Amino acid sequence: MKRFGTLALCAAFSWMFMGTWLPAQAQDTPKATAKATDKTKKTPGFIQKLADEADTLGSAKKVVNEARLEGDRAYKAENYFFAIEHYKNALRFDKKDKEVPFLIAECYRMANEIKNADPWYAKALKMGYANEAIHIQYGTILRALERYPEAIDQYEAYLRLRPEEPYIKWLIESCRLAQTWLEKPARYTVENIKRFNTKNSEFGIAPMKTNAILLSSTRPDAMGTKLYGRLGEDFSDLFESYVDGQGKWTKLRPVPGLINTTGNEGTPSLTTDGNTMYFTRCNAKKGVCRIFKTTREITGWSEPEPISIFADTIDVGHPSISVNEDKLYFVANNAEGGYGGRDIWFMNRTQDDTWEEPVNLGATINTERDEMFPFIHASDTVLFFASDGHPGMGGLDIFRSSGGGSDWEQAQNMRNPINSGADDFGFTANPKLRNGFLVSSRLEGRGSDDIYLWNFIPYRLSLKGQVIDDTTRKPLPGAVVRLLLEDSTYYETETDSQGAYSFKIREDVRYVLEATVPRSKIPAGLHAGPVQRLLYYPTDTSFDTYQTRDDIDWVMDLPMKLVPTEEFILTDILYDYDSSRLRPVSMVALDSLVRFLNKSPNISIAINSHTDSRGSDGYNRKLSQRRAQSVVDYLRSQGIDSTRLKAIGYGESRLLNRCKDKVRCTEQEHQVNRRTTFSITSIDLDRVIVKYRRVTGEETESTEETLYTAISEKPRPVRPAARP
Repeated sequence: MKRFGTLALCAAFSWMFMGTWLPAQAQDTPKATAKATDKTKKTPGFIQKLADEADTLGSAKKVVNEARLEGDRAYKAENYFFAIEHYKNALRFDKKDKEVPFLIAECYRMANEIKNADPWYAKALKMGYANEAIHIQYGTILRALERYPEAIDQYEAYLRLRPEEPYIKWLIESCRLAQTWLEKPARYTVENIKRFNTKNSEFGIAPMKTNAILLSSTRPDAMGTKLYGRLGEDFSDLFESYVDGQGKWTKLRPVPGLINTTGNEGTPSLTTDGNTMYFTRCNAKKGVCRIFKTTREITGWSEPEPISIFADTIDVGHPSISVNEDKLYFVANNAEGGYGGRDIWFMNRTQDDTWEEPVNLGATINTERDEMFPFIHASDTVLFFASDGHPGMGGLDIFRSSGGGSDWEQAQNMRNPINSGADDFGFTANPKLRNGFLVSSRLEGRGSDDIYLWNFIPYRLSLKGQVIDDTTRKPLPGAVVRLLLEDSTYYETETDSQGAYSFKIREDVRYVLEATVPRSKIPAGLHAGPVQRLLYYPTDTSFDTYQTRDDIDWVMDLPMKLVPTEEFILTDILYDYDSSRLRPVSMVALDSLVRFLNKSPNISIAINSHTDSRGSDGYNRKLSQRRAQSVVDYLRSQGIDSTRLKAIGYGESRLLNRCKDKVRCTEQEHQVNRRTTFSITSIDLDRVIVKYRRVTGEETESTEETLYTAISEKPRPVRPAARP
């Protein structure tokens, strides 16, 4: 429904902002007098006075005329709270007046009491009230109540009278779209924060620091001594609450300092450090809305200073400061260069701490109707706002767009349950976009406008697969599978008898999946040769879930390659005669081995040096040991951990041909036996997991601000977890 007041504020601000402020004598009624009046049980004093006059004059007709006239005067002055009582009194004396039920319904609609407006529109139609506007207005109320088929009936009734009305056709399509959103809600939960809400309007909530909040409210302990005649509530003030030593939220109290006045204050926006606040203030007498800036001091907030944006004739409000404090987003009413109604604008801050000229956010955000309550996310690239000009569920809906400056993508409706048929606005989100606040006048609330906590429902994602032999394609039971996360944690599991593994995962995360097979777990008979000599290379793969927008079961099989049992010959490893000193060309050749070891940090190797048969066995073994050690020393000089390296000199014990002692062979045949090799001795997955911390139990997503968890009256749903 079209929101006309602060919500109720827009109360402290939308009402301030969505309607026209009245002279003080027309709209302000002393609190004591107004609050002593029970509009549902007692006859107001001014009505009783009219009745007394009627008794004196003996004329009921005069009472009817006077009550109707008083109602018309209050209605024209937008004092709907008082007009309703005049009209109800007038209807008691003239039950055939078809227009009065319509006017009562209009007052309730303008005061945002949609549930009370419904029966009065129905009564006016039943009495035969013929003004075609009733079909639009009643349709608006039915849409706000989410009775979309009935709303469509009213809009179609209007089209029968005026067929060429594109806006009404747009409303019908919005109703049909809203019905589909109700049938398939978005992935959110929305919960009323009862501890902060009253029968009055609460809105404009903002985290002040960890476990502390600011909010706007029209609750009776606001500073002013007047009532806002449009709504029958107090003018709005800013309040604060903290979590005390017992973990409970303190009673809301007016913010200390020089913030609150007898007018409306609302929609606060704080800098990241919490020491500077921007907010809206509307002067109760002059009816002017402005954005003010204040800073935190020891005794409270300092004297607010207005920010000059447009001419004094243009109302501005609803500030949202960017995380870097270099942009201020706000709302302006019918400013030149806008698209009509209320538009969202922004200003850049210069290096000398002044603000540049306002820039309109453009047609993808603003429409010819109203866009309000901007919230720029900490990323500085996501904007949330409320609008009744984009297709929605009714009243103000919350929308999201990505971009920056004046370049934004087409706004997307956040759908039900973030939005409802009533007014939904004042959306905020934590840095991870997983939870935050919103304000709504939906029917299940405690008052006119209530503050709600929203949480994103995580996608149901799982990862499963098999660890298999790369050659035989047979499963490898007992393989160790690890899921590594970007935050230096990991989950671990072992494959079952079928080589299967599984994990629970979540969206917007980059993962690395690793597997290794301990020697003791290699099945007998899988390959030729003794099991104790078999070894598998570890395998790993990386993937991410950043583009996940649905429940998905990922399947990833991990094939394992068998490590060859033979030695790998290192070519061009040359020494001077009877020396263990490496030649320069040998060092170049060893660099390829350095690269291999750097890429495989979990592999340990043995450097094996062999000689030919010439010379004694003892001498050859010592020489080969020194030569193998020279290779190890070079690898260590290149940064390879010495615990991964072992030097073994075999001398002439592993000849490759017939050239044993006393066998005459050519030099070429002896050269075959003079060689340096390496062999893989072990694969230790723990070697590369040093910087990671193993997580046990369920995987949960931590929130940077404990505020949202502390506010919720119910425990947040935990994410599905990978079991170790």
